[in-house]
Amino acid sequence: MAANYWTSSQRLKWQLTKTQLEHTRRADLLFCQEDDLRLVRIYLYSLIQRLGRRLQLRQQPMATAAVYMARFYTKVAIRETNPYLVCATCVYIASKMEECPQHIRTVVSEAKSLWQDYVTLDSSKLAECEFYVISEMSSYLIIHHPYRTLTQLNKPLDLSPEETQTSWAIINDSYMTDLPLLYPPHVIALTAIYLSIVLPNVQMSKSGITSTSLESRNNDKMISWFADNGVEMESIVNCTQEMISFYAIWETYIEKDLKDLVARMMAR
Repeated sequence: MAANYWTSSQRLKWQLTKTQLEHTRRADLLFCQEDDLRLVRIYLYSLIQRLGRRLQLRQQPMATAAVYMARFYTKVAIRETNPYLVCATCVYIASKMEECPQHIRTVVSEAKSLWQDYVTLDSSKLAECEFYVISEMSSYLIIHHPYRTLTQLNKPLDLSPEETQTSWAIINDSYMTDLPLLYPPHVIALTAIYLSIVLPNVQMSKSGITSTSLESRNNDKMISWFADNGVEMESIVNCTQEMISFYAIWETYIEKDLKDLVARMMAR
């Protein structure tokens, strides 16, 4: 079950539609605009990244934590929680699931040092939140990531080191979007490859990455591979549009403003 995405809980229980996502966010949208909510998602992901780095976690556990956070907030309104505690809890659960466990006191201590106004040193609070998060996810904790597909396709598509790096970065950025809740991991990986090769002029300035330096090359091999393997191009196009839209809105991101907005949401 864990090794097969097609029979996994991720596909059977946690692959949602845009309509379902819009329905889950109605409560939060009463207090902020849709674009603001997308920026909040970026801010929450940044919290996971900061704590993960303090704990010296690899990228995959942090990606798993980001998916947990996204799933949790399809069930619970952000304004009804302490997002800082939720993000710390997601990191704690993900570290256990990805076999790089962190002691609960260590997680709490590092979270407290980062967000002293919102997290206490009482580890029982995080333990309570752990049960809350797992319950809202119905205990479905196994996550399939796009990284494996990217690694598997590196040789068949003859990706250059720069193209591989850019694709990897785009996958990392996808965790700040709804894509992990909407599409299978292989579709997200193929979208990242498509963006890095077929659309070399896409700008990703917030992440400090740009693919404009990629040399133009013959894309026939990739297009033929897509056709021969029955890749659903409609999904790739939809994911591509989502990522381009994401990079556009990321340009408006101002951390202080988002921190204030989250504080206002928590106070309601």
